[in-house]
Amino acid sequence: MKIIIIGAGNVGIELARYLVDAGHAVTLVDNPGEALSQIASRIDLRVVQGNPSSPAVLRNAGAENTELLVAVTGDDETNITACCVGAFLFRIPRKIARIRSADYLQESEMLFGEGGIPIDHIISPEHLITEHILDLINLRGAGAVAGFFNGAAVVVSARCREGGKLVGQEIKKFEGFDGAASVLAVYRDGKKLTAHHSESFVPGDEVIFCCTRTRALSQLSALLPLSPGGRYVTIAGGSHIADALAKQLSERFHIKLIEQNAERAARTAERLRDTEVEVYNADPASTDFMREEHLGSADLYIAATLSDETNIMSSLVLSRLHKVRTIAVIRGQGYSDLAQSAEEEIDTIISPNEATISALLSTVRQEGVENMRLFRRGRSEAIELKIEGSRLGSRVVGRKAVNLTLPDGVTLGLVWRERKFLRIDDNLVFEDGDHVIAYLDDHHSMRALVRLFRPLSFWLPKW
Repeated sequence: MKIIIIGAGNVGIELARYLVDAGHAVTLVDNPGEALSQIASRIDLRVVQGNPSSPAVLRNAGAENTELLVAVTGDDETNITACCVGAFLFRIPRKIARIRSADYLQESEMLFGEGGIPIDHIISPEHLITEHILDLINLRGAGAVAGFFNGAAVVVSARCREGGKLVGQEIKKFEGFDGAASVLAVYRDGKKLTAHHSESFVPGDEVIFCCTRTRALSQLSALLPLSPGGRYVTIAGGSHIADALAKQLSERFHIKLIEQNAERAARTAERLRDTEVEVYNADPASTDFMREEHLGSADLYIAATLSDETNIMSSLVLSRLHKVRTIAVIRGQGYSDLAQSAEEEIDTIISPNEATISALLSTVRQEGVENMRLFRRGRSEAIELKIEGSRLGSRVVGRKAVNLTLPDGVTLGLVWRERKFLRIDDNLVFEDGDHVIAYLDDHHSMRALVRLFRPLSFWLPKW
């Protein structure tokens, strides 16, 4: 597929890298800069420098023969304009744009609906992170959660702790612990266990597993002791994420929202006056404020300010001094590395870039990939594959998993067939129409895995 990516920030570059690895012809467009000029030496793609919404620049980038345009600059207006130029002037069939402004998102149905601005799919990082944090609150103790099979199943990352019901016992017992579940990978001291079914769970192991959403909390209890959810949540604000979380969580929890900027704190308080949210104008990293407002007694602290430094420092203070459970939103790569070194103290670290790239790659929906989610800071991923073909027209249909030659580092999880969950065992035979979760320890295995599951060239789909 020929793809133009508008915007050479962290999201644009990482998205380009994944799409190039998947075999697509990618052109990256952005304003001139030294960093942009060096990208082509690291990634096998074409670089065009210039105003990314300019018709002349887009024409130079090959817009007349492009199948997909993805606009992910940091400016909503540039992304919208680029999609409009691509649609009206070059008839690009599909347009995807990252939109951040709440003003646009609140009117999205009117603006981007039928007959509106020609954008086929909108990616909102704030919405993605809000939904992800809500999942983490419901599945307390998990490090990452992603929905598959239209949300009926989840892939979860969690770290084993003393008190987990199966910690110290054989890993293979997990699949029969409670409902349909499968261990996809186990990492010990940062290295993936090659034959984890013959091992036992050890405190500190990072476990990636999939299961039905309704039994996820029970499955999690096999790996770590579940603490009561509590009722008191503190949110460090200054972002759309914080405001959206405060509003949604106020129906279930007692919320304190901290905003350092006085003017914005006043606006936020006015916007949330119909809720029970308490809004404070203060520095969330101030130990004096923490003591005065008893933040150490909170059941959960969510650091969602626009400052990575504030998010890290405030989370560390509350974790070290008061043992409060913490979730920190970290945007910059440098601070992400710093936060990762403190992951034993910060319970969960969330990257908006990782969530955005996952959503974008899922939206591209190519060659049988229905959904995907990056894990472990983008080093690995879980994907949902749709199996199509006949016994003669497929390398998978009519065969058992044990007879498939999977790429190195790939593990298959649950199968979704006619609204039923199936475990993969020695008797399961794949059928046309099945959906299966696959976990890739290295995303470079994606192309080989997709090729294996793709129908042969002479197969004709059912009409």
